[in-house]
Amino acid sequence: MLLYAVRVSIEAEIAEAWRNWMVHVHIPEVLQTGYFRGHRFGEVVEPSPPAGQRVFLVLYEAAQESDLRTYLEKEAPRLRVAYPPEFAGRFQAERWIWKMA
Repeated sequence: MLLYAVRVSIEAEIAEAWRNWMVHVHIPEVLQTGYFRGHRFGEVVEPSPPAGQRVFLVLYEAAQESDLRTYLEKEAPRLRVAYPPEFAGRFQAERWIWKMA
């Protein structure tokens, strides 16, 4: 099993609108691709985020490495550019792949 982790630091003033978009639009779109069997989503509370920022983490669970690689090649670019324009330039995303033992 692999976990695809995305950590997003976003301006506090738009964080709730972004969180709602993630929960109701983006995460469902990612899951509808069929490459993941589940996810976890939440806000990072410690360590404290920088002033004026909120930090969120989403973990997507892939059963096989080939599922994750196919998602990253075929779907991720399309979904990343689908971010609403009101969030452009107002967040930073870091991504990791964890292989579970």
